[in-house]
Amino acid sequence: MKKTLAALAIAAALAPVASAQAATISYSATKAMTTTNWSENLSFNKFDSSLGNLTSITFDLSGIVRGSGSAESLDAAASTVTLTLGSLLTLTRPDNTTLVVTNPVFSRVFGFAAHDGGLDFGGASGGTTGSVDASNSNFFTSTAASDFDLFSALGGGSLSLGLAALGQTSGTGAGNLITQFSTAAAGTASVTYTFTPFAEVPEPASMAMLLGGLGLMGQARRRTGAKA
Repeated sequence: MKKTLAALAIAAALAPVASAQAATISYSATKAMTTTNWSENLSFNKFDSSLGNLTSITFDLSGIVRGSGSAESLDAAASTVTLTLGSLLTLTRPDNTTLVVTNPVFSRVFGFAAHDGGLDFGGASGGTTGSVDASNSNFFTSTAASDFDLFSALGGGSLSLGLAALGQTSGTGAGNLITQFSTAAAGTASVTYTFTPFAEVPEPASMAMLLGGLGLMGQARRRTGAKA
């Protein structure tokens, strides 16, 4: 019985040490909807290396493109025209190397008749998408020592990552085609640190239980020896 109590005391004292599991901390920043093309610096907290050992850093990037496209076919025959609105969003390290890219794209197909004599982006030979939007997201997980060094420091701190949005539009399908586009984009980036917390030092009460358990074990051994 006493041996059992001692074993339980030791297990209780060591439990905080044995129960260390992976933990995560996440930070995010957003660039509001702005006419493309644009670039912005977003500020993020570094990982506080006093909390534990980094095991990975995940970079999430979500983007939205919003705008409109119009076309007028000047062809003498019917044509199928595709209007595409997109924006390439890129998140970069402070040295401008790429971390993650996402590319929201919207497309619409039109069936135009031969040119009707007008340049109004309407009628039988023209059309417009109206106001539309599209979204997309992507992520990248790094386990590189260089990123661990860049994104962590004792006590934390902060660093800036670059976020840029490049508008990408096109109109295809007719040999003689007039197009008109407007695009804006927004982006949200997140940095998630996954780490193993440092082992906790047992609380004084746990240490007392450990010492008490060791004492009980010693007494039990002495009594067993005396009986022998």
